[in-house]
Formats: sequence, C-alpha cells, structure tokens
Amino acid sequence: MTTAFFNQVLATSVLWAISGLAALLLGLALALGSISRAATLRRTSDVVILLTRGVPTSLLVVAAGLIALPHRPPAWLPNPFPGTSSGMSLLAWAVVIALAFGSAGHLAVIFRSGYRSLGSARLEQMTVLGLPVRHRVAVVGREAAAASLAPTGARMVHHLHNTAFAALFPVVDLFGWIQQGAYETFEVTRYVAIGAAAYIVLSLLIWGVARLLEYRLGSPSRASAAAGAT
Repeated sequence: MTTAFFNQVLATSVLWAISGLAALLLGLALALGSISRAATLRRTSDVVILLTRGVPTSLLVVAAGLIALPHRPPAWLPNPFPGTSSGMSLLAWAVVIALAFGSAGHLAVIFRSGYRSLGSARLEQMTVLGLPVRHRVAVVGREAAAASLAPTGARMVHHLHNTAFAALFPVVDLFGWIQQGAYETFEVTRYVAIGAAAYIVLSLLIWGVARLLEYRLGSPSRASAAAGAT
C-alpha cells in the first residue's frame, strides 16, 4: 500500500506541476495582453479571461477528456504521467490542458492586479528616470510579483485540488486512489484521512514555496526602496 500511495502522490504532483506551469505562462500572456495598448489584443485577452473564469474547471476537464478519449496518442507524444498507461497519454495531456485553462484566467487577473497596484506614478517615475527598457521590465516584474505572490500561492493550492478531476478518467492520481481504496475495502474513514493528510502536506509545500519567494522578493515597498537605491 505504501508504494502505491506514493505513486499516486507523485502522479498528482506531476499533473499539478505541468498544468500549473502551463497555467502560469498562459495567465501571464493573458495579463500582458489585457494591458496592451493594442485594442484588438486587449479585447481578445479580456474575452479569454472571462471565459476561463466563467466556465467551471470540471466542465473543461470533462469536455477535453471526452474529446481525447476515443483517439490514440501519436507515437511522438511523451508520457510523463506516473501510472497512466501510454495508451492514455493523450487523454492525460487533454486533462492537463483543461486544468491549465481553468486557472489561467484567475492568474491573469492576479498578475494584472499586481501590475496595477504599482500605480501610474511609479510607472511614470521609471520612465522619467530614463531607465532602459530591460531595467524597467525587471523592476516592474519584481514589484508586481511581490504584490501578486500571496494570491498566486492561494490559486496554485486551489489548482492542486482541481487535479482531482483527473479521476473522472483513467488518469492516475491521488483522488482516484482514495476513491478506489474506499470502494474496494469500505474503509472510507481511513482512506479519506490518508488522502486529506496528503493534500494538506502538498498544499503546505506549495504555500511554503510561495511564502519563501515572497520573503526573498520582499514587500512592494521594500522592492521599491531597493530599486530606488540602485
């Protein structure tokens, strides 16, 4: 049981890591698009953000899974998902894409809010100081990240919980292991307790990393002071 349990934890961690990274990158792209001066790009990004925030992640996973389920994966498609058979790798990737899409809009709003929290005066100050574009981007990115890390960490914990939707399909994950064990042994309390403890530990690890990054970057005010000193 111990080996099987750790395999499920690893499977969930891989699902979270791949889909979470994709969500962060897509969220950043949408945030940048939503503050663009190009009206078409800005409106398109706003529409995508609205869709990703408005459609339940569970519905996205079900739709993506049903589309991918009848198809065999191409030979070149990698299968980094522990426990999931190679024949179901396309389905697993579809679940990953759906999970990423479900979080991207929320992350985009967080990133955009972090940028706007700097205020127009701060942004104009960097322009007046004549900082090169590369330096302005670095300063803005650091200060916006410091303001965005706490809600981003909370969202990534929620993203971990959303990986449980993978259990709707033959994609191995921790929640599916809990369900199967409870159904087969009727030891519901035992499996729920083990699963809850595992999710709590994983959530604390995610939150701990976010807090560490927040500490390393410092608060927005400290980041501003450091930028002014340089």
